[in-house]
This record gives sequence, structure tokens and C-alpha cells, in this order.
Amino acid sequence: MANMGKAKKRILHKTNSSLFMTRESAVSKVYDMLSDSKNKNRMEADNLITLFGLTAEELSEAGVCYEDLLSFGETIA
Repeated sequence: MANMGKAKKRILHKTNSSLFMTRESAVSKVYDMLSDSKNKNRMEADNLITLFGLTAEELSEAGVCYEDLLSFGETIA
């Protein structure tokens, strides 16, 4: 990294930090995906749930409605 210019360091840092996602941000992103009535990204929400191992309790505390939780069935622990 010492041989890199300022612009390359900035781009690399921006790329690495944009790929970082915490468990809390995953829960809020799933909530946003499911609460948007026009754009239901069920597949992306399902991928985040299985990737982070989110539970129904965590999602219900975030505000996801009961019907959406039931529709995931076996995906949610």
C-alpha cells in the first residue's frame, strides 16, 4: 500500500468498506426490502436471512410483519 497513490488508496478503501455489512444492517435491509410494497425483493431478503442466520425474533423486533415471517417458513430459525 505504500507504493499506491492517494486516489488508488481512496478507491480501494471505498470498495472495501462498501462490501462490509453488519448483522444489524442486514436486519434493517431485510425490513426495508419486505416493507416496500412496490418492490418485494423476496429472493434477496431470503439470501440475507440465510447468510446471517437471522431469527424470526430478530426480524419481528425490527418490525417485519407476522405474515411475511410466516411466508418464509423453514428459512427462518
